[in-house]
Amino acid sequence: MNDTETRLRDYLHAKADTVPDSAHGPGLELDSTGTSARRRWAPMALAAAGIAAVLTLAVPYLHGLAKPDQPSVAGLPSAGPVSTGAPRIPYTTLVENNPDNPLDTWWTLLHDGGTTVKNPGIKGDVIARTAGGWLVTTGYPDHAKSQVAVLSPAGKLQPIGPLGADTPWRSPDGQQVAVAVAKYGRQDNRVVVVDVRTGKEVASLTVKIPNLELYGWNKDGIWMGEHSPDARAVKVWQPGSKDLRAAGTFTGQLEVTRTTSTVAHVSYKNGKTCVAAATLGANGLDVKREYCFKPPMAAASVSVAPDGSTMTISNIGVAVDVATGKVAKLRLPAGTKWFEDGVFEDPDNVIVVDEAGPAQKLFRCAVETGECKQVAIVKPDETIRQVQP
Repeated sequence: MNDTETRLRDYLHAKADTVPDSAHGPGLELDSTGTSARRRWAPMALAAAGIAAVLTLAVPYLHGLAKPDQPSVAGLPSAGPVSTGAPRIPYTTLVENNPDNPLDTWWTLLHDGGTTVKNPGIKGDVIARTAGGWLVTTGYPDHAKSQVAVLSPAGKLQPIGPLGADTPWRSPDGQQVAVAVAKYGRQDNRVVVVDVRTGKEVASLTVKIPNLELYGWNKDGIWMGEHSPDARAVKVWQPGSKDLRAAGTFTGQLEVTRTTSTVAHVSYKNGKTCVAAATLGANGLDVKREYCFKPPMAAASVSVAPDGSTMTISNIGVAVDVATGKVAKLRLPAGTKWFEDGVFEDPDNVIVVDEAGPAQKLFRCAVETGECKQVAIVKPDETIRQVQP
């Protein structure tokens, strides 16, 4: 989710909180938009319309109300009590100092273990840890001046890579970052790979993909396609090669995790949401596990564990074991609003944001047992954004 849509989402969530729990949407098929978990700034109107359609209907819900087709598995072996220690992933907080104009608010503090960094004036997002600090985006609202940078613990910025860069993703080894250099309406766009330490371009490929968006980078390569809520063909490029592999045509979220070859895909079949864990095969995706359920009002956000063993589904609050199909209900407090992707600290624990109540909270959940413990809380006027470790 990009800067613009993140702030639109915050504003619309606040408005959705004024809708009673008994309210019904206007008959719009929520999941038909195929809205991705992460989006680009352009096209702005299309992005804003898509997220408004989904989020206006995402009224408060209880995780326990959704009943998946496959039964949850009780009595999973215990892995020990869940720690209440500080999150081992970075996160940012922002102060909602102008709720009537959500595009005018930006993250205030970055928290990472015992390190806290004040925003030095960045209009953009914190993406992930990287060598020398954290990977950030800059340049909003002028897309021609957008650029990736490394933020140091001292609050200094070191821009890297080309201007006009968007949707940055780290390489599997974390040493490089891939960005899209695309102009709205242009048919030929570039994928550029930059060395994080030197800031220099080390590889690039021109692709005939309008409104180019990158979905992630794992050992199979860099996943890309057109930024669109409609069906789009997804291609995969391995830097060093001149060829693109076809991964298939998708309408829903595609979650690519850099440390595993397992990706997750959200699709919609006969009124149900289906989340598939798959790997890239010779003829597209080879599905390893599919989990279908009748969706609640909110759309699903999906995360995959760093070793590919588990996927979590936000709108029904479950963790699915890819190998066995076992399902653990994440025992979050009743009334929890979990809209964003969870972020895994390790293969066994996922951190999720509860957006309910006057103050947002972070919970650590064991994906094997479903036990959840609160690990952080912010002030009532602050919003949490998680950052990839």
